[in-house]
Amino acid sequence: MHSPDSVHTLDSHLKSLRDKKADLLCQLEQVNTDIAVAETKRARIKNGNASISKLPTELLSHIFLLCQKEFHAFQITASQVCNRWKDLSNGTPLLWADIRMSLEHTSHIPSRLHKLETYLTRSGPSSLFAARIHVKSNINFSSFLSLIADHIPRCAHLSLSVQRHPKACLLLREHLECLRAPQLDYLALHVDWADSGPYDRIMGIVPLIFKGGAPSLTSLQLSGIASALRPPISNELTTLHLDGEYMLDLTVLKYREILAATPSLVNLSLRGLKIDSPATEMEERQTLKLSRLRTLRIRAKDTDHPFTSANALLTTLPLNQLENLIICDVDDLWLFDFPNVKDLSLYGCEFGVSQIGHLMLAFPSVVSLTLESASLLYMALSVEGEPIWWPNLRTLHVRDLAVHDVSMLLRLVQERTNMKHPLELVCFDTSSRRRASSILNTLQSLTHVSRISNYPEPWPPGGNVVLTEDDNFWDIY
Repeated sequence: MHSPDSVHTLDSHLKSLRDKKADLLCQLEQVNTDIAVAETKRARIKNGNASISKLPTELLSHIFLLCQKEFHAFQITASQVCNRWKDLSNGTPLLWADIRMSLEHTSHIPSRLHKLETYLTRSGPSSLFAARIHVKSNINFSSFLSLIADHIPRCAHLSLSVQRHPKACLLLREHLECLRAPQLDYLALHVDWADSGPYDRIMGIVPLIFKGGAPSLTSLQLSGIASALRPPISNELTTLHLDGEYMLDLTVLKYREILAATPSLVNLSLRGLKIDSPATEMEERQTLKLSRLRTLRIRAKDTDHPFTSANALLTTLPLNQLENLIICDVDDLWLFDFPNVKDLSLYGCEFGVSQIGHLMLAFPSVVSLTLESASLLYMALSVEGEPIWWPNLRTLHVRDLAVHDVSMLLRLVQERTNMKHPLELVCFDTSSRRRASSILNTLQSLTHVSRISNYPEPWPPGGNVVLTEDDNFWDIY
């Protein structure tokens, strides 16, 4: 049996060992800290000696901006590389001037609101910014609108898309109604239809939002029921997209009034507009003076409404000026002339035999043609003899090619070659190329064959694709 003295001795020894261990652990922690500090210093020296670190701050900042075009969140990654990059990233306002976020659930609000505040702070106070906010459920997004409203004097691009929210229009009017947006160049608004929502579905030129004005506005896109919000229509407006699927009481006078308020219009897009007037009343009115109009995209809505005809909308426009025309879901075209259209796209247009002759005469200057399922047009363009229909045609974009049209397409290319008016380029989307696989080798011996995207071309043509918002033009009714 051990004596009490031996136990006391061991306790003292254990205490000494534990103290020694604690001291060694403290020393180890200090050594680890010293190592981390030394590694940091070494990394800074190494980074400082790297070629990229010797670049002037202005040049490096420009490189960051170029990288951000390919990788939107680049500034976040760059700020984690080193202190210099962090300081440069946080201190370059343009890196924080492109705000994009989606709101899907109430739990997202605190973090996304903090993100919005951070971006607005770091991009300000003098830099212009772009904001794209997509609300995807019935949540209260008032705090986001309030922040945008506080910074609206320097907002150049604003896109607000709200889905499945019955009070969206009320919230948008509440926060945007009295604002003045002196720098706003691009405005895109989309509000989904919701059965329980209170809506004013009438379009007009008296603004209900931005009543203080938006004198720099050049591009306006209204889809869903957003047209009833009535943003101001600026004299400087060059691009306009109107979605009329849910629009009510659009009379001839209101339709003409809206377009007459846009004397600088170059690009016009109309989806599903319904004129509450007989087509004959449209015919009797003079063509609007839109001297700069060059591009038109129009899609009819197949409903029982008596005045949905796209022709009624076309009668008001200076069609002889158009150079680029996209027609969708139109099966009957009145005796219009389009003498200067060089780029023509026809989607879902089931023109009958009686229409084909007029189409050949109406578009004498076509150089580039996009066709989606158009058997009779393939046939007409391959007819031998004089006159040569569309003699300037050089490029054909084929979409949704039907199996029974494959041989007709080949004949078209062959006959155009024989008539000394050959096609220089035939492009296929994926499904069309697969269906045309049996004739590809022959086509390639006659002309250049290429691929195109499976999605319709960006609109307006020649615009900045990065800045283009989805305007729901191609959505199914």
